[in-house]
Amino acid sequence: MKKDFILFLLGLGLFSSCSMYQKDSGVPAYVYIEDFSLTTNYPEEGTDSKNIRDVWVFVDGNVQGVYPLPCRFPILHEGNITFKLSAGILVNGISATRAIYPFFAQYDTSLSLERGRTDTLRPRVVYNELINFGWMEDFESQGFSLRTTAVSDTPVARTTNPLEVFEGVSALAMRVDGRAPFVRCETNQAFSIPGGGGRAVFLELNYKNNQIFDVGLQFIEPDGQAINQPIYTLAPTNGEWRKQYMNFTPYIQGRAGVKYRVFFEARHALGSTGSGEIFIDNLKLIW
Repeated sequence: MKKDFILFLLGLGLFSSCSMYQKDSGVPAYVYIEDFSLTTNYPEEGTDSKNIRDVWVFVDGNVQGVYPLPCRFPILHEGNITFKLSAGILVNGISATRAIYPFFAQYDTSLSLERGRTDTLRPRVVYNELINFGWMEDFESQGFSLRTTAVSDTPVARTTNPLEVFEGVSALAMRVDGRAPFVRCETNQAFSIPGGGGRAVFLELNYKNNQIFDVGLQFIEPDGQAINQPIYTLAPTNGEWRKQYMNFTPYIQGRAGVKYRVFFEARHALGSTGSGEIFIDNLKLIW
């Protein structure tokens, strides 16, 4: 994946919904899009859970607009029109960083438009063929690929409580309280992730939590020195499961010979009398 292409995708994502392309003037035709569907090959690509927030619309090779879903937008054309639609996300969950998700293939289709009429599109996306699922974990097996670290006051574990699982039969549970205030787990494996060349690196996850927790990277230098760097802090979800796309790209670029572990950690809030609970499912590290 070329550097200029990735920078284009992530840079354009800073724009809010807007219309950028006009062919002519007069009464428009309209197109309605409710959502994207995502199809995956589960053994190789994991869950089809998604959080697609925007559609990026291209007409005749030009950006027609970026629209929050669901949307109904005007097209100052009629007759047969070719559309290229890209799925947009909130990078790191931040509304100011809207971007095309670089790992979903573009959806191409055409419509015969009539001025004053509304037509509906139902775009479908799949993962691009040339990406690498470097790590996936759905916690469906007894032996999962995260371990509790030595500095943790309490172990992490699989939970099979249906109220604590996003999909399938199990998820990861992290719990802290006044007696065991700190928990950290990390991947068993240290990953060699290609850096440089503008290659995007993202972590996908589903999560539900009643207190903040951090997601970070452990950098293992060629001499064996390991440095833990918390990168993103996730706020409580008020009892709801959420899907997040975390951009690790800036932290991978230009590091030669370094290996990486993903870690999750939480510290019980001082003065809190309750327990903190964090549930995680469907982890995917993709580049």
